[in-house]
Amino acid sequence: MADWASKHLNLDESWRAAYENGAVEHVELRWRQSRISINATREGQHITGKTSLGLRVDDEAVVRSLYQQVLDKDAELRMELTESRVALSFTVADLDGNEWWVNAETGFLDRLREDT
Repeated sequence: MADWASKHLNLDESWRAAYENGAVEHVELRWRQSRISINATREGQHITGKTSLGLRVDDEAVVRSLYQQVLDKDAELRMELTESRVALSFTVADLDGNEWWVNAETGFLDRLREDT
């Protein structure tokens, strides 16, 4: 997942921890000043399905640029570039079926967050 995100969404890997057998235990990706942490399933954990991740970039030009990059690389698009009252966004799936919602929010959700 981390390698896919680096290639398709321009995220930079800043740290990776692996088990002795080479399997990834933890990887941390950076987007500007933000981080996304991805952890492998550990003994005793139960995963019920694929992961959905949100990448909030707050810049419509960046969302449009990433969307074009995803199209150019023939990634699996789950939702075309869409403008709504919530965000300018698209959803793309990585090779494992995890969905990435890439968005520039409009401020609508921030107002909802403030009201709660």
